[in-house]
This record gives sequence, structure tokens and C-alpha cells, in this order.
Amino acid sequence: MTDSSTLPAEFQDEVVQILSELGLSGYVRLLIDYPKRLDEARMGIAVRRLMDAEPVLGCRFAVENGKAFWRRRDDLDQIAHCPVAESEDLDAATAPLLAERFGPLGSPNVSACLIRSPNTKGDRLLLRVSHVIADGTAALDVAKAMTDLYTRLGSDPEYRPTPNASSRDSFIWLDNFKLRDRLELVLHDLKNLPATFVRCRGLISDRETFLGDREMCEPGYAILRLDEARTTAIDHYAHEQGATLNDICLSGFFRAFDAFCPHPAETRLEVVMPTNLRRYAPLQRRPAIRNLAGTTSIRIKANIGATFEDTLAMVRRETQRHKRRLLGTEGQIATLLLARAPFARKKSLIHSQIFRSLKQAAPPVLTYFGNTQARQFACDGVEPTGLAAFGEASPAPVFLSALVRMGDRLCFTVSYDRKIGVPRVDAFLRQLELNLPGAAAPDAGLHPDSTG
Repeated sequence: MTDSSTLPAEFQDEVVQILSELGLSGYVRLLIDYPKRLDEARMGIAVRRLMDAEPVLGCRFAVENGKAFWRRRDDLDQIAHCPVAESEDLDAATAPLLAERFGPLGSPNVSACLIRSPNTKGDRLLLRVSHVIADGTAALDVAKAMTDLYTRLGSDPEYRPTPNASSRDSFIWLDNFKLRDRLELVLHDLKNLPATFVRCRGLISDRETFLGDREMCEPGYAILRLDEARTTAIDHYAHEQGATLNDICLSGFFRAFDAFCPHPAETRLEVVMPTNLRRYAPLQRRPAIRNLAGTTSIRIKANIGATFEDTLAMVRRETQRHKRRLLGTEGQIATLLLARAPFARKKSLIHSQIFRSLKQAAPPVLTYFGNTQARQFACDGVEPTGLAAFGEASPAPVFLSALVRMGDRLCFTVSYDRKIGVPRVDAFLRQLELNLPGAAAPDAGLHPDSTG
């Protein structure tokens, strides 16, 4: 901290803050289902003490004299609580809470809520973590820290973890790279630059439509859950093919998006895949809460092939190509120059880029949150039975999809503006389910759970 009440804002903090002011980013939302009731008062205390343990959680983004930074809030005791929403229908009670939008100037960086129904024995925990301070991996770290703190408070109500002093440096992943390595990354980016100008399939907008949609965004959230038997079938298929779970799910995603957006038929298909740059960063004993992610654009031909195996072969070639040149590092070196610019200059450049890009087709986004274990989120030794992750519904003509695995269960979610069309998104998830290995017959009445 620069003094007792402020923290420096990192480059990725600034970028996501600017995006959140446009409505393009906001909260990472985690839904965690437990088979028992939780103590809302103790959970509220856990939220408050976590704001001290991870100082950035208790801050508000500020800009003064052209410089962005984090300032400690003076209302922590008021915002650190855990309300309970009760309803006969758990999903009906969840939907409006998911739809609450992030306010980039005033929303807390972390908040928790319990959703409870008399028809179920357990509770659903909704945890919101600001994407301005945390990517998906860090949001899961917040959930692990908070549930661990909740458990510790059960046996020691006075327990207070020590504040985390680890660096939140947005470019810490580069520390292990020599100058020659960095130059090679730049060279690869230059070689791949022409590919970014090739048209892809997707939805388009314009500045005026976007600004109107930003004010009138109707957040929608949909869920597709796959049980243990289905996940086992996907694992078995992946093993047979020598592929990863990510390859399998990307292939199913491509096939579903091909049906969702079939025109223009001659344009290629593309999915933006956020990736974790922590794999390249120096190890930290207690990692900081931060954004430390890059993106990878997975591009395949317009013709996805007649079979799932055809699509998988194209996806595997593309993902292997990216892995050979450090997955997720695309374009990251170029941002070093932007990082040094004043905040107002960053904001102007990013706004210009966003508005220019609206007239180009926007590819969908698929984020794989990784393979988690239920014990990592246990409360008083009771492990959760379900985990789902959501982004912020965007007014831009794109939907954000997330995939998270907990043990032997897979959960896909979609966050979108309902003006895209609720039936279209539900149909997309049905197509995704049918295209993944081990699908039931098409007439089996498959319907994704929907909270939006």
C-alpha cells in the first residue's frame, strides 16, 4: 500500500474498470449449493474480515490527477453482510439476484447472499467478486478463502487472518521471461496479425445501438448442468481421442454456435478463450487477488465438418499451435506501452477500439474456470453439491459462456442481454448438450436449467 488507505491500481484493473463503465464487465458470480443451512450472520462476519485479509476487496476505484488507484472504503461495516433471500422456488429467487448489475463507482468488490427455499434442505450461496480486481481464478480463490474463514470462525469467533501483502502486478507473469523470449512473443504476434482481420461469424451492432442497449440491458443467465454419468462419458471419450476436456468442450461449443449463427456461411468460426497467465508467473505462497489473464482466439474453418471428430481435429490443431507459442500470451507485450499512458488516455483509446469493433462480428467467449474439488469450498466440513460461474451480461452483441468442473460434474452457463433472444440461447445450450459425447437421443426432452 502506498499509505494506510490506498493501493496502486494495476494495468488490468484500469482496463476492466473502463470496460465496466461501458457495461462490458462487472461481477464474476459464483453459485455454490450446499446440502445444509448456513449461518448468515457468520458468513457476513467472514465477508467483513476477508476485506481486511485481502485489502483490495475493501477498496473503491478512484482517479485523481490523472492517476488511478484503490482507496479504502469507509462503509465496510455497512456493506459487509450476508442477506437471505427466501422463496418457494430457489431458481426463481436466484434470477433477480444474478441480474443485479455491477455499479463501477459504488458497488462493493465482494458481496455474499444466501438463497433459501423451504422445499430444500440446504442453502445456495451467491458470491459476487468484482472483475475489476479479480479474474475467474481469483474469484474462486476468494470463495475458497471465504468458506475457509467461515469454518474457522465457527470454532474461533475472534479469528482474523493476516493481511495479504503479495504483489498484484499485472505483468508479474513476464518476470520469468528474458528479453529474447519477449522479442519472440512480439514476432509471433506480428506473424498472426493478418488473421485478426479475417471476417468471422457473429453478431454486429453500432455505437448508437450499443449505447441504447447499455442503458436498457436486460440481463439473462442460463445454466446447463451435466451429471456424473455424462461427465464420465466425456472423460472416457477424451481419453480415447488423446484430447483434453477443454478441446472436447470447445468442439461442442463450435458446433452449437454454428447452429446458433449459421450466416454468413462462408466466414470462419472463432471463439475467444480467456486463459490463465499464472502458469508463467513466479510462485507466491499466498497469491494476490488480481486479474492475471490473457486471451486466445481459437479459429477454425467455416465448414466445421460432418462429425464431431472433424471439428475436434480442427480444434486440436489450433490449440496445439497456441500451446507451442505459450497459450494466452497473444498481444500481451503490446499492452506494455498502453500501461504507461495516463488513465484518461487509456480510457479514450479503449473506447475508440470498442466502438470501432462493434461493426465487426463479435465472436462468443468461452471461459474454462478449471477443475475444482468440492472440499475446497466446504463449510464446517460440509461439501457443496453444485458450482456455477457467470460473467456480466453484456449489452454488446455477444454472449459470455463459462465452464466449471467440480469433481465429476460439469456446469455450462451463458450470460447475455435478453434482447439476443431467450429461446435462441436455450436452443444453443440444447445444441451444446447434444453435440458433446454421450448425448441422449434428440427426442429425450432435454432442457437446460434456466435462471434467466
